[in-house]
Order: sequence, then C-alpha cells, then structure tokens
Amino acid sequence: MARHQESRTATVTTHNPPESKTDGRFHRSVQTREKIVTAFIDLIGSGNPAPTAEQIAVHAQVGLRTVFRHFDDMETLEREITSKLDAVMMPMVLKPLIAVGWEARLMESIERRCEIFDRVAPYHVAAQMRVHASEHIRSQVARAAALQRESLRRILPASLVDDQPLFDAIALLLSLDAWVRLRNLQGLSAPAATATIQRAIQKLVS
Repeated sequence: MARHQESRTATVTTHNPPESKTDGRFHRSVQTREKIVTAFIDLIGSGNPAPTAEQIAVHAQVGLRTVFRHFDDMETLEREITSKLDAVMMPMVLKPLIAVGWEARLMESIERRCEIFDRVAPYHVAAQMRVHASEHIRSQVARAAALQRESLRRILPASLVDDQPLFDAIALLLSLDAWVRLRNLQGLSAPAATATIQRAIQKLVS
C-alpha cells in the first residue's frame, strides 16, 4: 500500500514541469525590448535629441543587431516611445481642474501645462528634428497641438474663443514651442518661464 502511494505521488509530481525554454526566451525578449526603449528615452532626456542606433545599443548594453531584431527601423522605435510617454503624461493632461472661475482655472491650467512641458520638452525638440521625415511624428505633433487648443477652448469664455486672432495668440503663448524658447533660448528657469507666460496671458485676457 505504501509503495502504491509513493507511485501515485511520483506520477503527480511529473505533471508540474519547470518553465519551458520558450517561455524563458519570450521573457528575455520582452526585457531586452524594454531596455532598448528605456535607453532611447534616457538618451533623449539627457540632451541627445537624435541618438543613433549604435548609441542606443551601447546604452542598453545590447548588440546593434539586437536593436534591429526587435525594431525594424528607428520609426518603429519612435512609435514605442510615443506610447510610453502618453502613458505617463495623459493622466496629468486629463486630470480635472479644481479652481473656480475661468480666470483661476486658466492660471491653474497654465501651471499644469508648464509642468508637463518641462518634462516633455527634450522629446519635443527631438521630434522637431524628424517631423519632416516621419508621418507618425507629424501626426503626433498635430494631435498634441489640437488637444492643447481644445483644452483651452473649454476654459476660456466664448467671447475670447470667438476672437480668433486673440485666441490664436493665447494658444501660441501656451504652446510647447514657446516654452522651449523661454527655457532653452532665453535661459529662464521653469518657475520664471511659468510666471512669464501667466503674466502675458493675464495681459491678453484682461
């Protein structure tokens, strides 16, 4: 009877095999892909707006062939980065405003927009270098601009929205391009750039 029980136990144990080699390879492939994407994001974020595949491979500590085994070309990698950045930034973009009154809501939205801009500015600069060569980047830049203008329309009173030249001027001041100019070309700190934009907008809408 004991020998029979041991036999049944041994039989049951054989039905729980270790992780298959296929599963292990898939897991390593996912990790490698993440390392490549992270390397690309890190390089752009540290001030290199146009990292090469070779630089990405070195930073990710993988071979150059590995980069192109996971991504057919640089645009495929850029698409992956767009998804990663959207996942981080969209919750901030869509977070409801809490201020009361359109003027206060406008100032709150400027502060939030500037906070987002300061985080994505390096990637915007990188995108501008490729915007004429990549349909994907052009569409993403246009989508971001449209989203920013729509959020502004929801805050401003109809009298300001209907004044097209004035609305366009406000939208320009609240653009990522204006932020990059203030921060990178005019050398303002983030708080000073935010205060400058708020002051200019207050003058326009008063």
